[in-house]
Amino acid sequence: MQEHLKTNILNFKWPNSAPTIFLSLDDIEGSHPIHKSKFSKQIIEVFPETDLSHTDEIYTTFTKEKSNAPSIKLNLVDGRELRIYKQYLKHQLRNYFKSKEYIVVKNFVRDVQVWMPSLKGNTEHYNLYYKFSFKIQFAKLTDLPELIVSFDGTSKVLTTSVKDIEDTELIRRCVYGQKTFNYQMDLDTEEKEEFYNAIEFDKAFPIFSLPLARALNIPIEDPVRPSNKYQKYVALINNFATNYLFTDEFKAIFPFKNDAFIDVPRNRINHINPQLGLLEFGKDQYGNKNTHLVPKLAMNNLNPYKRPNNQNIKFFFVYHTSHQKVIKTFYNNLKFGVNSQKKYFKGIEAYVNIKATTSKEHFIEFTNENDPIPEITEQLENLSFDHDNVRYAAFYLSPFDKFTPNPEDREIYIRIKELFLNEGIVTQVVDYEKMVVNIENQYNFQFSLQNMVLAIHAKLGGAPWKLAVTDKKELVIGVGAFTNQGENRRYIASAFSFQNNGLFRKFEYFDQTETDLLAGSICKAIRDFTSVAEADKVVIHFYKEMSYEELKPIIEGMHSLGLKVPLYILNINKTEAEDIIAYDLNWNKKLMPVSGTYIRISENQFLLFNNARYPNSQRYADTDGYPFPIKIKISSPDEDAFEDADVVLELLTQVYQFSRLYWKSLRQQNVPITIKYPEMVAQIAPRFNNGVPEDAKNALWFL
Repeated sequence: MQEHLKTNILNFKWPNSAPTIFLSLDDIEGSHPIHKSKFSKQIIEVFPETDLSHTDEIYTTFTKEKSNAPSIKLNLVDGRELRIYKQYLKHQLRNYFKSKEYIVVKNFVRDVQVWMPSLKGNTEHYNLYYKFSFKIQFAKLTDLPELIVSFDGTSKVLTTSVKDIEDTELIRRCVYGQKTFNYQMDLDTEEKEEFYNAIEFDKAFPIFSLPLARALNIPIEDPVRPSNKYQKYVALINNFATNYLFTDEFKAIFPFKNDAFIDVPRNRINHINPQLGLLEFGKDQYGNKNTHLVPKLAMNNLNPYKRPNNQNIKFFFVYHTSHQKVIKTFYNNLKFGVNSQKKYFKGIEAYVNIKATTSKEHFIEFTNENDPIPEITEQLENLSFDHDNVRYAAFYLSPFDKFTPNPEDREIYIRIKELFLNEGIVTQVVDYEKMVVNIENQYNFQFSLQNMVLAIHAKLGGAPWKLAVTDKKELVIGVGAFTNQGENRRYIASAFSFQNNGLFRKFEYFDQTETDLLAGSICKAIRDFTSVAEADKVVIHFYKEMSYEELKPIIEGMHSLGLKVPLYILNINKTEAEDIIAYDLNWNKKLMPVSGTYIRISENQFLLFNNARYPNSQRYADTDGYPFPIKIKISSPDEDAFEDADVVLELLTQVYQFSRLYWKSLRQQNVPITIKYPEMVAQIAPRFNNGVPEDAKNALWFL
């Protein structure tokens, strides 16, 4: 059945007559700033006696007339004045929903966000709100103005006010009237001080956070995640539009062409051949290549592409005294398969085609679960390892899960990972409580063990699979990032892959301010690659839009190498693109488009769907997930970089392929490993006390 793709965009009509706005050089009451980037020729001519070249902002009351104020009728063909028109529409949006007494804020990309109170999700401890955002754009997907309506999730606002909370250091964002504010904001301006001093604490209500909820003894429920979030998302935006947007009052501001979300224009849709995502596994006994599209199915029958280089692999356990009894059961399941369910997991040796045994003389038992590092360190120093002949992996049975409230308890895992990595030993954390539950649920346990074994195999130096189609000599460099919320600090990391086969090469990591070091690291990778092979092109997958300051030293480095091949930058939004999505009405109401579908949403900007739904496939398991698309923007500093019409498809195909090389889970990922792996490094490595050992920078210990 042919796809029928719709998107979350509403078309509205151009105005019959462009609005006239009133301007001022002074910030008068009720005015709004117009940044100098929007100063059009018409605006400059309105102030003939003023040199606006040294003015950062002028002001407007929009269509509200002010006596003696100059005015202009917006020219909607002029790009700068079109941006002012967009600003005017956003102002009308805010005022409309504020007049209805809803909470109206800016989301993280500064679009208008409205909080709609829930009718069913409230408790005595909090009130639930559904958040919807609006983005305005002009003739990007159609020839009309476009209003993107997106669902941004939910927020819980506590019924306990700031006035009644003692531990104020746990308070973060609060709702106050129809807006939100950060209680811990820096009072570094007169405006912020004035606002803070005016807050009535009995009317300010904190937004739910886990630390605050625990302090106030609010029951914490496990989040209920829909098996198919497309269905929830589409239902919510449709209901919101029907009840709040398709009204005469709202349509007076946004006169919709139709009271319905638009179809994706057919000329904007294309598909990557799924066979280009084909994966190569281990050869059969006759030396024939084995390939498959779906690792989850392939790994039950095919061997991994490459074993770890060391033939002798030994495991040992690091555990609390109270957990000793369960180790034998866990290891038997790991070694020989889950007793009552051997359909999908017959044991580690059968699953990843290696030989492995335990090294009981290296077991480490500790008694202090809150501070085990001294005990573990002392025992580790007294052990000897045969690193010349044996590759070791340690299973750490953690008493704490990753959501444990005490940050010091969460850091124990990082300390242990660093401690053993310095000894040349990779680690695999096992959540003890989750493991016990899994052992009781034999059916689910086999799938947990599949993922765990997959990661161990890769950490030890194996390659479960690789891309089958690797006919180009391209250097692909991935740069990802992780923001440590506690430090409010971002770390970046780069991962390298050679010849487009997706096999990991090496990584480095830096503070976000160390752009020169990042550029040097990228240039070194280019130099190493070009010293042994002629590159067709250099491709950088970047977690955000690359600035000129970040790009300039890379271009200079390529010039110094005399490298005259094109450079392409792909800004890959690692968070799923929820501001603009598309959904397929012709797939049994499940809505997710076929994997490899891509939509051009503006010049060299695309939505790409990475999932496990393939053409002509009738069956789809909910456990495979329903990932949203990722957003990709392609650019190049080279003037003739896009002369070849096929280059964009090649670059999108590369992202599609690299999303199939994740070795921590069998579930299909929507983000390529060139972004995903660096993010994982940036999340862990900067928290090490002494950095990552040099010989560990070409290993996947972070999986």
